[in-house]
Amino acid sequence: MGKTIVLNLSDIKFKGNILDVGENFGVIYNLSKEIMNEISVDYVSENKDGELKENEYDTCTMFFSLSKMWNGFSRARIIEEVSKYIRVGGEIYIWDINKEVRDMINNKIIAVMPSGKFKEFEFKNLNPIIKSNMEENKKLLEKSYKIEETKLWEDIHFIRGKKI
Repeated sequence: MGKTIVLNLSDIKFKGNILDVGENFGVIYNLSKEIMNEISVDYVSENKDGELKENEYDTCTMFFSLSKMWNGFSRARIIEEVSKYIRVGGEIYIWDINKEVRDMINNKIIAVMPSGKFKEFEFKNLNPIIKSNMEENKKLLEKSYKIEETKLWEDIHFIRGKKI
């Protein structure tokens, strides 16, 4: 096991319908549940096609999903695809790992929820070919989103953008 990284999500406030893209660590659902009385979180993966309506979502989350993709083309394609489902003015939230070629990631992540509770999970990316970082992900978003906020905690980056 590598590092233990504490990710403070206590100030995150989602609005409206949420589209959660990628692996489900349970963090986005728990975050949403703590913030809203009534929640609507839809999960999408590569195999879920035709079940989503365009311009239906106020918020899209990508929690450690972009760094699992092999290359920038795949990342650009998924961002372009999910952007169809986000309303103009809607927001995209991305949390991901900074990883260089040859890096092997095997970290424990502790997410601090708004209630002060913790959600723990293990994040692995042992593929030595994959490279992922905040600057590349920001560039992918800039075609469709105005970058509103960025943060960096150790090896993790956060990007929040508003669809234009």
